[in-house]
Amino acid sequence: MTAETPRQRRPRYRAPDPKYMTFVEHLQELRQRLVKSLAAIAVGSIGGWFLAPWTIHKLEEPVRKAFHITLIGTQVYAGFTLQLKIAVIIGFIFALPITVYQLWGFLAPAFGPKAYRWAPIWIGAFLLLFVAGGVTGFLVVPLALTFFAKFQGSDIKIFPIATDYVNFIALIMVVFGISFETPLALVSLTASGVTSSRWLASKRLHAFFACFIFSTIATPGADLVSPLILGGILYILFELGVAISRLMGH
Repeated sequence: MTAETPRQRRPRYRAPDPKYMTFVEHLQELRQRLVKSLAAIAVGSIGGWFLAPWTIHKLEEPVRKAFHITLIGTQVYAGFTLQLKIAVIIGFIFALPITVYQLWGFLAPAFGPKAYRWAPIWIGAFLLLFVAGGVTGFLVVPLALTFFAKFQGSDIKIFPIATDYVNFIALIMVVFGISFETPLALVSLTASGVTSSRWLASKRLHAFFACFIFSTIATPGADLVSPLILGGILYILFELGVAISRLMGH
């Protein structure tokens, strides 16, 4: 009798090491993560469709107070288009945790193996700062509208178009949300050794002017309120990032 040979086990699949991935493999990974993020946004947009009417009502309140008029549409399908756009925006907000997680999973290998231990803190901080920035941007909108309403007189009447107004608010919220990530970006750069808190502190004057130049370019419209508020907050966040980096010893 011959001894039975043990069955050979199939090797378990292991994800490729990011250090040795080719450019094409990186693109494939990026595509997979984008597909997951878009799927999450699509699912979130379904729930956003039902929340859109209430959201539109809330977004319209600053217009009614500033211009004493409601939003208007220029096409017969304007109501449907507006509700669909709001639904997608809400879907993006709902899917933000998944999207940030996919972003972290793609970028984390560049910061070394220790970066994975900081994943919960990094993702939590990113979400918290982005939401705080978006809320701050939304609170700035009424101030900007009040500034613009002062130029409405007997010779000109302003009739805000719904889609343009939503684009205006969305852009402000995104700009503020991204700008609020400044401390996290600075801490990540110092932790990875790209820069240091001492070097950043030596560039305070440059950072001060850069914050207000960026806020002037990034904020939509031509009001004086949004750039001043965003510029001031940006510089405070810059100092916060430097302080945290110094406390961490970087």
